Amino acid sequence: MRAIIDYFVRRHFLVNVMVAAVVVLGLWTASHSQREGFPAVTLNQLIVTAKLPGAAAVEVERELTIPIEEAVAELDGVDSYHSVISDNVSVTTVELDDDWDAAAVRLAEGDLRQALDAIDDFPERMSERPTISRVEAAKFPILEIALSGPSTALPAAAAQIEAALAELDGISSVEIVGLEDPELRVLVDPARARAHGVGLDQIMAAIERRNVASTGGVLESADERRQVVLDSRLHRPEDLAEIVVATGSDGQLLRLADVARIEQARHDEGLRVHTNGAPGVAVVVRKQADADILSTVDAIVAAVDDLALPAGVEAVMVNDASFVTRNRLRLMVGNGLVGLVLVVAALLLFLDARAALWVAAGVPVVLLGVVALLPLLGMTLNMLTLAGFVVVLGMLVDDAVVVAERIVFRQGQGLGRGPRAAVLGVGDVAKPVIASAITTVLAFSPMFALGGMPGKFAWALPVVVVLALVLSLVESFLILPAHMSNGHDREPPPATTNGAELSESSQEPRAARPEGAEPPIAGPEKRRFMVALERGYRALLTRALRRRGLVLLVFAAVFVLVMGVIRPRMGFTLFPQDDSDALFIEVDMPVGTPIEQTEAAVAAVEAQLPALIGDDLQAVTARIGHREAMAVDRKTGAAAHEAVISALFVPLDRAHTSAEWAEHLGARLALPEGASLAFTAKTIGPPLGSPVTLHVAGNDDEARRAMAEAAAQWLRSQPGVVDVAVDERPGLPRIELDLDHDKLALRGLDVATVGRTLTAAFHGLEVSEIRELDQSTRIRVQLDANARGALDDLLELPLRSQTGERTLLRDVVHPVEVRAVSRILHRDGLRTATVTASFAPGAKLDANAIAARIEPELLPGLQDPAVRARVGGEATETAKTTRDMKGAMIIAVLGIVTVIALIFGSFLEALFIVTVIPFGAAGVFLAFFLHDKPLSMFAMLGIIGLSGVVVNAAIVMVDGINGRIAAAREQDPDGEGDQQAMIDAVVERLRPILVTTTTTAGGVLPTAYGLGGYDAVLSPMSLALGWGLIFATLITLFLVPALFQVAQDLRRLARRLRR
Repeated sequence: MRAIIDYFVRRHFLVNVMVAAVVVLGLWTASHSQREGFPAVTLNQLIVTAKLPGAAAVEVERELTIPIEEAVAELDGVDSYHSVISDNVSVTTVELDDDWDAAAVRLAEGDLRQALDAIDDFPERMSERPTISRVEAAKFPILEIALSGPSTALPAAAAQIEAALAELDGISSVEIVGLEDPELRVLVDPARARAHGVGLDQIMAAIERRNVASTGGVLESADERRQVVLDSRLHRPEDLAEIVVATGSDGQLLRLADVARIEQARHDEGLRVHTNGAPGVAVVVRKQADADILSTVDAIVAAVDDLALPAGVEAVMVNDASFVTRNRLRLMVGNGLVGLVLVVAALLLFLDARAALWVAAGVPVVLLGVVALLPLLGMTLNMLTLAGFVVVLGMLVDDAVVVAERIVFRQGQGLGRGPRAAVLGVGDVAKPVIASAITTVLAFSPMFALGGMPGKFAWALPVVVVLALVLSLVESFLILPAHMSNGHDREPPPATTNGAELSESSQEPRAARPEGAEPPIAGPEKRRFMVALERGYRALLTRALRRRGLVLLVFAAVFVLVMGVIRPRMGFTLFPQDDSDALFIEVDMPVGTPIEQTEAAVAAVEAQLPALIGDDLQAVTARIGHREAMAVDRKTGAAAHEAVISALFVPLDRAHTSAEWAEHLGARLALPEGASLAFTAKTIGPPLGSPVTLHVAGNDDEARRAMAEAAAQWLRSQPGVVDVAVDERPGLPRIELDLDHDKLALRGLDVATVGRTLTAAFHGLEVSEIRELDQSTRIRVQLDANARGALDDLLELPLRSQTGERTLLRDVVHPVEVRAVSRILHRDGLRTATVTASFAPGAKLDANAIAARIEPELLPGLQDPAVRARVGGEATETAKTTRDMKGAMIIAVLGIVTVIALIFGSFLEALFIVTVIPFGAAGVFLAFFLHDKPLSMFAMLGIIGLSGVVVNAAIVMVDGINGRIAAAREQDPDGEGDQQAMIDAVVERLRPILVTTTTTAGGVLPTAYGLGGYDAVLSPMSLALGWGLIFATLITLFLVPALFQVAQDLRRLARRLRR
């Protein structure tokens, strides 16, 4: 290694070219890299959607969901699956193994598609085969353009925006919500149809037969060839009205207009949009996976601004995902710059200006080197990669400080500023510096072992840290020595002050001096405050070592106090939440409420928001008929009695937080009759479910509902637990029509004919379309709205058999009224009721603590063989993450101990060094307790990273102690001077320890306290690193020497006993 270092030290031009290349490449990469808020993670979910028009939820469950779930259950790698079943639609979400990569998920998708294609008993009236979609972060919307204005102008405005965005790069899809496809509705009057003896099936067949075009052939003559085309297509609504449905015995033609009226409308999928309190249209935009979110949104905004929209139409940009990205990038850069300034200030405080500036100059070189490597690993510039930069900022100078301080020391011994002093200085500390880098990498390695969604979310952070540490080591050994050796070698003086000779391999001039005497100053002259600090520390350390038993007792008492009393009182949340820029107001009306009444209730709430919120309010959007704020179609979660209002706040400098607004609105909003409201702030991080989630599964409906309600009552009784809800509710009254199959057979009818007639009567059936070049208009046959409200009208529907015999519906069915459910939930094949709850602000609760109490306190009282209950949601993810982190941490600590033991040749010394890890963790818990903050996943990641950082100073200190004691043993083989040698070594390491502590803490504490802008996710990790390191420094300076002295005592005792 010395030869390699010497090679680069003597080639300044090569080193400068290397540095310039790294800087240029890093800057170029930074300007061209993809930027995003959070890493694009694959959720390892497949969603199967199947539709059965006109079917009630129980029929959808029986005919679609159960066959689909049986196919899913046979697949490999399925962790769980759950279904949401409502009228007409079944949506099954398949949760695959969280640790699978994208290729494995694609293979599973292919297997699932084959399994679904093999199902051959789906109902014939299914509109299409089940579809499969993959959930990917890249597919989530990045922007919503909310349009409001005259209803007649909105379609043209939406089409105009859609066409403009289609010209932009980086756009994967544009969906228009709230503006359904045009259709012609054939609204049949049942009384007139009965009077003429025609049924719905006959009307539908007439339309299908009329709207036909076909090619007959080609007429050929000597002069020309002419194609013969039969064109009976419909072109206008008037053409539809003239269709002949039947002919009378007198030859009279019965036209469609005689039994129905034709209405131009848009197909109502049951999902409506409001913008700023008025019916509107939303244009939802998604970007391509590799597109930069900032430049893409900028291009979208510019394109919309350049459009001349129809008069009266206003376009508002809402749900802008790029704002979070911009804000977090700004926070990271701001805090990073503040941290860099503090790092440089600390270096200038403890080192001479020349060494401090060269050490600081290496920081941007290393960071730009990491940036240049990110695209090679498929990584982007996002919150987690930038967080890695902030975390590692102070660590980057640790190796460089030790190396630079040693080079300066060698230069101060008279070797000059030539290559020899640099090479010797690096050689003096190469072993502990390499050991420190390895142990730090090992300390961050548990982050790679995190499984599930948190692991996918956070893995980019340790990648950045490890890359930076490796490059920092290279910079400290190859580049920094070259920059600090820009002079010439000089011959050192033949002896030191007290006659000791200089050795190239030793760490100090070998010296013998009376016990208690101050060592001579060897090397550069120290600053006065540092000399005074070392003298004070020497005196304090000497007294501490004399009372080493008391020192050990004090540290042990503090450790027991923190871990036994304070830690159990602290809450834990997997992903801490920042103040949100959106508040979701869920509106819930009684089951069975028509969507028109739900829309009126939403409008009543929307009208109150501007006056209640005032200047903090930026815009208001709403989805009626759905519970998801950015729903684009009516799939899972859709119901006419539900809606969600999004109160979007101005992004910065608000008067109140989203939590404060939720409390304020909850107390002051006037509720529409029958409505209930729930407030939820938009969250950050991966989807984890509610803090408290209990799944109660079983096909015994009464037992399941009773157990779910008992669980909800227990949760409501727990202090600090709020927003308790059960997602299963009674549905609409339902009329079941029992078929008389004997009568069906006698009249030449079948079940399919009856079912088709009923579907057409209520839901309507698409029977054909009018197709033009630029659009197509569907034709839907349906009973007139006035006839869809009475059972008698329904039973009078005529049916016509294949032989032409006419029968009324009442002749072949028997109506029975029952109570049905509007939505059925399945989990792993069983009907399920899910009980959810959250925690009140400031409550010292966490998901794991409540889950641990549910097992012994709640579940024993919910005994029913037909039903089972299990905890899910955030508690499950927290338990899994904690388990993974504990296991990986044990492996990492064992790895650190092994590396240190191999370097020092002593497991005992390795154990002394790693004692700083639990004490450092105790310091973190104490700091969080004093700051009144809950622990989180990122705080635990900070503790894991801290374990590598805090052992670095201890490694360098122990290496110095061993060197000093070895030199002292040459003068005194009995070891009588060991304690004095140890004190000298520890005092000498005071400056580099203080430098590394202040630089690392200075690099992360600005993020912890938000000096450049506060971030709720990264602040806990920075707080853990900063205060944990400060506390661990006290351990390094006092506990480690005391432990080392106790070890020396034990060794002397063992030697005496052997004699």
